[in-house]
Amino acid sequence: MDKIQEMGEAPLGRLLLKFSLPAIAMMVVNGLYNFIDRVFIGQGMGTDALAAVTAGFPMMIIAMAVGALFSVGTSTLVSIAMGKGDRGRARSVLGQGFAASLVSSVAVALLGWAFMDPLLRAFGTTEAIMPMARTYIGIVMIGFAFQVPTMTVSSSLRAQNRPNLAMLATVSGTLLNAALAPLFIFAFHWGVAGAAWATVIAQALAAALTLVFIQSKDSILKIEARWLRPRAATIVEMLKLGVPIAVVQALSLAMLVVANNSMARLGGAEALAVIGIVNALSQLCIFPLMGIVQGAQSLWGYNYGAGKLDRVKGLLGLAIGWTTALGVIVTVLVEIFTRQLVSAFNPHDPALIALGSRGISVFMITFFTAGLQFTMSMYFMAVGKAKEGGFLFLARNVLGIAGMALLPLVMGIDGVYWTGPATDLIVTALALAFLVVESRRLASGALPKAAAQAGLAAQVSAV
Repeated sequence: MDKIQEMGEAPLGRLLLKFSLPAIAMMVVNGLYNFIDRVFIGQGMGTDALAAVTAGFPMMIIAMAVGALFSVGTSTLVSIAMGKGDRGRARSVLGQGFAASLVSSVAVALLGWAFMDPLLRAFGTTEAIMPMARTYIGIVMIGFAFQVPTMTVSSSLRAQNRPNLAMLATVSGTLLNAALAPLFIFAFHWGVAGAAWATVIAQALAAALTLVFIQSKDSILKIEARWLRPRAATIVEMLKLGVPIAVVQALSLAMLVVANNSMARLGGAEALAVIGIVNALSQLCIFPLMGIVQGAQSLWGYNYGAGKLDRVKGLLGLAIGWTTALGVIVTVLVEIFTRQLVSAFNPHDPALIALGSRGISVFMITFFTAGLQFTMSMYFMAVGKAKEGGFLFLARNVLGIAGMALLPLVMGIDGVYWTGPATDLIVTALALAFLVVESRRLASGALPKAAAQAGLAAQVSAV
């Protein structure tokens, strides 16, 4: 059994563990990077610097949205093509996805530099922290050309059963950032510019390693010059799958902008800094769950393409069980150690600690529901059902935007915090309904014609 056949034949638990552990490690390290980076900024430069970085963070969400636009579509199309045994198609998709993501990332950076000040003001930046926010995000945007293509290529490493290499590239970059950030901030006294340059250098290393791995002699899929020229039909397919996630990222951006402006209006730089802390901690907590789902994503796509619906259903159940159990553990730990977590960012600001502790305690109280929500959303994306997956993502973000905008009008700052639990409960109910319907369909063996043909192709070609 070769590495590709293993995806459709190996025991599900062992297979999901093999794919999830590298993804979890990669995602946790990414979350730690953001968390630790803000800890260094808060401890080294104070609450205003933390607020400035928070105000500039929406620009980074824009880059992630562009990355998702092509990485999700590329990963899904590559996985399904591998399930069909069509490696030529997989190579074509990879090349086009890489080229499109590179061009798009450069365009986003150029537009960001051209309209930096209006964007930062729209993101909630006050005039007092504008110089620091401008310095930070102006440098960070250099890294977009590394970050976005890396997302696309990494997804293709996982699709050919090489998740460890995708993890190694990301972890190497993040560890370099963790080493450079305190050096640049505390030893060289470069301030927020030091934190930004550490991020860019780390992203460049991750991009270089990812390209080395994808182009190595052992790689089944390589970026080839003949596939770099985009073909309309392929790009349209990518966009159909990637646009819902990119729209979700755009709505996440809108939700953060609304939250930033609400907090800055109600509590100034201190409240804005709290949003940065809540974001950093919630990302750190959600990333392990997303690692499990990311590990399952290529397996869902491959087995769905091969027509093995019993394995698809088994993987879905495992992913939901694992993410929910982990979510419960994380929720309990966060609620117990809330004050200590906030104090790590700036132990010398009692007002920040009090405000942040209240925010995290309320916002994270229903975190244990996140596993089901994200598993169902990404499952649908992995099997090419962009409408269903996109709906769940959109519902979460639309509700979040509405809550961030309306609840503070009657509850003040607490309204921003309570938006999290209210959104979680509603979206979890929707995800449960989707799960019941999809489980019945998988159990009945109702397979769309395209998937049935994919299963036949996979059996005949014996990838």
